[in-house]
Amino acid sequence: MYTDSIATQLDNLRPGDRITYNNVTWYIKNYSTYEDEEGYQTDEWLLVSSGGAEYYLLREYEVDEEENPITWYISNELENVQLYIPGFQEDILPRLWQDMQAFSEPYPKLKLFYKIYYFDFQTQGTYDVNGIKKERITWDYWDQAHLTNLAIEAFPNRKLEIYSSKVVQPEEFSGIQKSAVSTFNYPQNNFTKNLGESIAASLFVLFGLLLMLFG
Repeated sequence: MYTDSIATQLDNLRPGDRITYNNVTWYIKNYSTYEDEEGYQTDEWLLVSSGGAEYYLLREYEVDEEENPITWYISNELENVQLYIPGFQEDILPRLWQDMQAFSEPYPKLKLFYKIYYFDFQTQGTYDVNGIKKERITWDYWDQAHLTNLAIEAFPNRKLEIYSSKVVQPEEFSGIQKSAVSTFNYPQNNFTKNLGESIAASLFVLFGLLLMLFG
């Protein structure tokens, strides 16, 4: 019996489906896409645990990468952070959205917590979630070891989002289950299972933060 590859199964995830990652069951809350005029594309799935922890699974396609055009990431949004230009004490976050909308030259280096990130590339394209399309500008940075990615996304109406990501492999995911319905509903599991998965998801989030700080 033929079985689709794990990567293909991940491609086909939609709201209501579920997967297992890092020993935690994650439910697909929504699915969105992004593309620019140069052929750069991402598929983005919002993963939610039974305890309410949230992560994004990203599939990135770079048309210029002939040998390995597809990269998978696990990503989480960073809130209430401060961004600095190395060597300066001013938090640039309050003016960053305006800089990006004015198509200013991206900063070559940024400091977040104790780590320096180096500019890689920028994109400008259309973000589509549930048929609602928005323009998005993204500045993409990597740490020196190229292990942790920092993405800064500017939307209309002064909306700015910052994400930390790491590269993952499709084989790290298992337990892929399709839902009979195409909408997301919070799972109604028993208390013991919810508590255990909530703790595991919280530890996973904490580990990701520690990796950003000291990795």
